[in-house]
Amino acid sequence: MPTPSHLSSGRVAGDARPVRSRPRAVAAQRDQQSPAHQKAVALAGDTLTDQAYQALRHSLMTGALLPEQTLTVRNVAEEMGVSLTPVREAVQRLVVEHGLEVVNGRTIRVPRLDVETYREILKIRMELESLAAKEAAPRISNEEIERLDGVMQAHVAAIRAGDAHRTLLENTEFHLSIYRASGQPILVRMIESLWLRVGPTLNLLFPQYCGSLTGHETHLVAVDALRRRDGDALGQAMRDDLTHGSRFLIRLLKP
Repeated sequence: MPTPSHLSSGRVAGDARPVRSRPRAVAAQRDQQSPAHQKAVALAGDTLTDQAYQALRHSLMTGALLPEQTLTVRNVAEEMGVSLTPVREAVQRLVVEHGLEVVNGRTIRVPRLDVETYREILKIRMELESLAAKEAAPRISNEEIERLDGVMQAHVAAIRAGDAHRTLLENTEFHLSIYRASGQPILVRMIESLWLRVGPTLNLLFPQYCGSLTGHETHLVAVDALRRRDGDALGQAMRDDLTHGSRFLIRLLKP
């Protein structure tokens, strides 16, 4: 399976091999996010804790961290170029949101979803994401549609190159950009909280499922629906995308 780049070094539980790491400054994290998301981050605050929280949250949502990967506050702080306190506070926020967990009172770990939890999250995502897509269709700008077409092309290029992390990154950007265009901030926050929990698990789609162009085909349908301002078709494209990937994931998550 292609190994994605990770925000922080650590080990995956049950695996003696160290996880590959690549330092990722907060500024670099922002560069990978859409203009709309950068604006939302700026509005949320610009303290070091906010920056550390957003960087870790983005890494979880985009699958840059693996299920059961362990982190240390010190390593994350060094890679972000900040002190321990902002990272510790960011981790505490993510533990409350179930994006991270603390094991034995001290070890910080990315949770591994069981199949029942994933099924529940999937059902909720189906409803919320199709709703956000329907709301986005009449509101999204022509310029944003053209940008999303570029994101879609970057996504398929990553699939063909066998780049797991880039594939997940572009896929996340494609979906969440559509939902953010809905103009429904409460709805978007709910959707993001679910991506936070499921993002690391999407690594299981490699290499078999994401080696195909199934996801790209549903993205093509979505872009066509956006151009026609067809909210119902766009909502169905999001449902279809979730359905195709979930069938593969559920088989892998079953005990």
